[in-house]
Amino acid sequence: MDYPKSIPSAGLSNGRFVDEDPRAGTPGSLIPASWGNGVTQELLSVIQAAGLTPSEQLDNQLLTALRSSGLFTTAPQFDNDRSVATTEFVKRSGVQYSGFFAYAVSTALTQTHIGAAVSFASTTAINVTLPSTAGILHGATLTLINVGAVVNVSAASPTDTLGPSSSALGPIELGRGETAEFVKLDNQWRLIGGTVLLKYTSMFSGQLGNPGYQRYASGNIDQWGYGVTDANGEVFVTFPISFPNAFVSVVANHVGGDIATVIMVGGTATRQGVRLKARDHLGHLGAGWGITYFAKGY
Repeated sequence: MDYPKSIPSAGLSNGRFVDEDPRAGTPGSLIPASWGNGVTQELLSVIQAAGLTPSEQLDNQLLTALRSSGLFTTAPQFDNDRSVATTEFVKRSGVQYSGFFAYAVSTALTQTHIGAAVSFASTTAINVTLPSTAGILHGATLTLINVGAVVNVSAASPTDTLGPSSSALGPIELGRGETAEFVKLDNQWRLIGGTVLLKYTSMFSGQLGNPGYQRYASGNIDQWGYGVTDANGEVFVTFPISFPNAFVSVVANHVGGDIATVIMVGGTATRQGVRLKARDHLGHLGAGWGITYFAKGY
């Protein structure tokens, strides 16, 4: 819409309507029928699109139409065109938690759960599958909360990956009190937050079993393992990982049925390992003995 600038007889001044000035003898502007009908039809189109019946007696129908639900329909859940976003669309798009769901049994999550917080409270271990990534907007999120027994989380589709990196990891186990936040990236559910992520970060990484290790947020690292002494009662134990900065100390014990002494051989400690030496209570070298150790470093 615009002023009827293309119609000279409209009598516009500086492109706008003006009143008649009898003293100056200047005529007022005229509203051409085509322009007047166009403006009226423009307003009526909005009013009618909202499902209202135009009325000459009402002068607030345009405002009523703009505030109605008839004009602004909610786009499909993951629509990303330039249409107006209603609050309903925003709520379920994942910008905020779109809802809260609670389950006590094994559950297959769907697109309905996207953007929501989903809580589990089961007295026994349950299985939960995440929705297929097909058709879900890139960057959509899903948050899981476990307040019950173990929850085993896996991907529903064999073509989807699940984990804290681009490689497939799943399933992911949520213990009591743990949380997990996922974001959809291509065909992957990327674990990006929650307490369960800590066990997969380099800050808290570790290795179960024997040998094994555990990192801490402070930078300290504990490592442990097992070795068997040679004929000289010695064994060089290699740590599961190299200490990034320095080896600090080691405590070792022999595996047997009587008193023995296990020492660290002076000058043998490195960031990769250390040499240990064992003797029995009579001072004899402990050949072929099993030795367990616990080392600290950072």
